[in-house]
Amino acid sequence: NTIVMHNTCEDSLLAAPIILDLCLLTELVTRIQFKTEEEADFHGFHPIAVLLSYLTKAPLVPKGTPVVNALSKQRAMLENIFRACVGLAPENNMMMEYK
Repeated sequence: NTIVMHNTCEDSLLAAPIILDLCLLTELVTRIQFKTEEEADFHGFHPIAVLLSYLTKAPLVPKGTPVVNALSKQRAMLENIFRACVGLAPENNMMMEYK
């Protein structure tokens, strides 16, 4: 596969790395399959990829899903999905069990 980008103004050049990251992240997300304990078959994420909201200004979410606009929460969501892919527990730095 080849990605060719043609930029006509200097502002577009600044967006090129983000566009490439979006393409790579989208490709990776399409390969992830999961299921809950109640489900019999594996399936992929919803077609509206909430995980891509980390790299976009206004995240698009499926109907009924809360919108998260905080960059740190979006990054934590992305990191926790990747941690789950390799069998690690999600990181939670709030230490709510001690409050």
